[in-house]
Amino acid sequence: MTAVRTHILDDLTAAQRYLDAAVGLSTELTSVTARSVSQVLARVIPGFRMRGIEQRLSVWDLFVVWHWASMQLTTSPETAMRNRAHGGPVFLPWHRMYLLRLEQQLQRHSGVADAGLPYWDWAVAGGDLAPDQQLNHVLWTDKFLGPPLGSVTTGPLAAHVVRIEERDDGLWSVPPRPIVRAAGTQVGTLPRSSDVRATLNNDRYDRDPWDISVVSHRNLVEGWVNGPRMHNRVHVWVGGDMLPGTSPNDPVFFLNHCNVDRIWESWMTRHGRTYEPGSGVQGAPVGHRIDDDMIALLGRSFTPGQVLDSSAWYSYDVLP
Repeated sequence: MTAVRTHILDDLTAAQRYLDAAVGLSTELTSVTARSVSQVLARVIPGFRMRGIEQRLSVWDLFVVWHWASMQLTTSPETAMRNRAHGGPVFLPWHRMYLLRLEQQLQRHSGVADAGLPYWDWAVAGGDLAPDQQLNHVLWTDKFLGPPLGSVTTGPLAAHVVRIEERDDGLWSVPPRPIVRAAGTQVGTLPRSSDVRATLNNDRYDRDPWDISVVSHRNLVEGWVNGPRMHNRVHVWVGGDMLPGTSPNDPVFFLNHCNVDRIWESWMTRHGRTYEPGSGVQGAPVGHRIDDDMIALLGRSFTPGQVLDSSAWYSYDVLP
């Protein structure tokens, strides 16, 4: 059976299942410790060491480490903001693989084999509203995600635990604390439906030089063009723990990326399941070509070409 991903505001069962899993996976400790993570990452990230306290890490913490680590691995040729998961063509397929691994953990935790990750349609349920309505939306109440400002100590995510955080001097293992948000303080509004339409209407997946300077579907949905837009704008709007490379600390991360993946899926139904660059494109960045293995810390790796069709794993209730 395949999962069906639904809008968090329209499917209360899926919403509760996800929020329960977020808390559960953040409190389910593994045998992995801060010290052992430091030893593993030091082999691939020159000069790396985990700072802070020694402690066991949760399943959720491992996803946070995975995302952060992918951002430290540069591509060849190197260019600003491009790493093995962002700033180039692999942005969408890498996060599709990443979401799939979290969805599998959701299914294991809930015991529901076809449980799907919910998405947050931030354009319709946010961006098309007035700025004050965006902050006061029902999503940011104790019925769903808890408060948009300050520490999240009420609502279903009150018991969600943060142990790994990025600071100016690197990655830290910190005493368990709640999620922190600062919504609407750095940018006042969320992406709008017109932004989504612009990404869907661009018929080129990506183009040379495969970075944050190009106008392409990937770069529009990632949000670098006249940014922060789209995906990037949601991170900046939520703020707090959603800003640094450890942004998966806030479960809003996966709601955002599920919606980004939904937009990409809609684009492919219009323009074909195409991907650029191909394996033989001269000058294309390593790690971003269609047959390159993507960085995986949990589960086996995929190539971009292997995740273009997601129908064996999940579908969406509706495409934008």
